[in-house]
Amino acid sequence: MIDPDQDRYSAEARRPLSEHVDGYIQHCRRTGQNPRHVDQKAAHLARLLETSKATRLADLTSDKLEHHMALMREDGLSARSANFARQIAVAFGQWCVRTSRTPSNPLRVVRKLDERGDRRRVRRALTEDELARLIAVAREHDREAWYLAAALAGLRRGDMEALTWSDVNFADGTITIRTGKAKRVDVVPMHPQLAEALRARLTAAPAMPKARVFPAVVTSRTQLNDFLRAGLAREETVTDEAGRPVMVGKGKRQRVKTRIVTDDEDGRVIDLHALRTTLGTLLARAGVAPQIAQRVMRHGDYRTTLTHYTVLGLADVAKAVDALPTIRPGADQAERATGTHGRDQLSARTPHSTRGADEGGSGARRREDGSAERSEHRTQKPRSGAGFSGVVQGGAKERATRLERATFSLEG
Repeated sequence: MIDPDQDRYSAEARRPLSEHVDGYIQHCRRTGQNPRHVDQKAAHLARLLETSKATRLADLTSDKLEHHMALMREDGLSARSANFARQIAVAFGQWCVRTSRTPSNPLRVVRKLDERGDRRRVRRALTEDELARLIAVAREHDREAWYLAAALAGLRRGDMEALTWSDVNFADGTITIRTGKAKRVDVVPMHPQLAEALRARLTAAPAMPKARVFPAVVTSRTQLNDFLRAGLAREETVTDEAGRPVMVGKGKRQRVKTRIVTDDEDGRVIDLHALRTTLGTLLARAGVAPQIAQRVMRHGDYRTTLTHYTVLGLADVAKAVDALPTIRPGADQAERATGTHGRDQLSARTPHSTRGADEGGSGARRREDGSAERSEHRTQKPRSGAGFSGVVQGGAKERATRLERATFSLEG
């Protein structure tokens, strides 16, 4: 008997691998995935087919994918780029399984590379002073709401490009994100300062509910200029391989070519997405629970918020240590540690340990002139406990004669 599933698998295996890839790319476009992301998938899969020399679906094995990732690393690409190529390949294999083109996905067994020691673009969080300077510069050029939306609501560039006025609810103080990275509808609270900036923007240029909040997006070049004006970036001269300045323009307009860089001494950079890192760091410094910060940042896992969007330094650690209480041993504790506990209290209580006969005391008697005469000395019973067990047992004879040691010994 012929198994229909096996017959279908055999038919699909005879088809060129490029046809399966084309079908997967068309599926991604039909399902409304981001066009830029779909183009990236097509480019990565085309390169995988080229390096693996695979022509049939059965030729695309885990060894071929591992070899492809190794070649990417040899070309100088980061571990994150190699893992991104792996992610696309595994997603393609899963689609082939779902559409009954292959019984299993052999690419799933390929492990991810460790990205922690090979991060090429590490963003840093802005300090409160740096963020204030950036907002001051942006206010002069009517871009205040753009940066506040990224720093106080965590909106990405794509979120702000698609944001409409109907998504901004001033009454409830919320912003609705409908075309986010996770392909879901998210509602995030709106900071009062952001609400004020958006309300001022709408008042200056009234618009319909379906109109975009930012019809003209801020380009990367404009952002770099804003960073430069705010003192968050610096301008460097571009040189050639011999170290000579590169000239641009002709005649009187010829000048030295420069570029704006935002990295610090540790190689960490500032860009628009770094404002999301700033938001995550500010939430952590404010003591917000990681699970709440995760919802503000709209991450699927709070570990992403902690690992990539929370940048705390030595100053934050020192502040936490300074918040610890000061440990001050009391006099009672110090005396217990040295074995002198009770000596001073005993000597202080001795004059008052006897009472007159008219007060019911049995340790004193009255003279004929009415003055009190001290009888034999009696002290209070030693307290029980581990530190005094030796005294209780070893001082039985002294207690019988009502004569005890003036100082208790921890050693008995």
